[in-house]
Amino acid sequence: MKPTRPVEKADLFLEWLRPQQRDLETYCRRLLWDPQELPDAIHNTLMRAVTHIERCQDAAHFRAWMFKILTHEALALNRKHARVARFEFQVEPQELERLAEAEPEAPWGRPGELSSWQESLEDHLDLALKSLTDPERAVLLLRAIGCFKYQEIAEELDLPVGSVMGYLARARNKMQAALRRKQTTRLEEL
Repeated sequence: MKPTRPVEKADLFLEWLRPQQRDLETYCRRLLWDPQELPDAIHNTLMRAVTHIERCQDAAHFRAWMFKILTHEALALNRKHARVARFEFQVEPQELERLAEAEPEAPWGRPGELSSWQESLEDHLDLALKSLTDPERAVLLLRAIGCFKYQEIAEELDLPVGSVMGYLARARNKMQAALRRKQTTRLEEL
């Protein structure tokens, strides 16, 4: 096999990346604690992948390889965020201004107003996702967003298959419990 020029590698990389972009971004957005870290996580992942594209033999392995790199990058950023979060209370200036100007409103909006309920539920699910341990969240998101099989997840995260199944079961139970709590709270407020 003749060596490929860098331009050909870049073209090949982009060809393999395009069908995966949305899933990778969605996965990363849900895995990260701090949404502002998303561009950094994606950028660092792409830089590592492009630099080491020769390690990926073909398109069939590319998807799993990219998810593995992104998982490691996102978890590293989460660890960094956790170290910083212990010492800081982070509120954006725009949020402070908005809170100062906001008028109190009913928790679920007006009757029949579904959008505020949906927003509240999405926020609740984000908090529930963040309450999962890093391995639980990674396994759940790789299964739900990446549609990976247990064995593939185990290989990506360097875990035994049994651990993957356990993390997934615990994550699903915690998410279901969070949904039940949200439903109970909503019914009590109505």
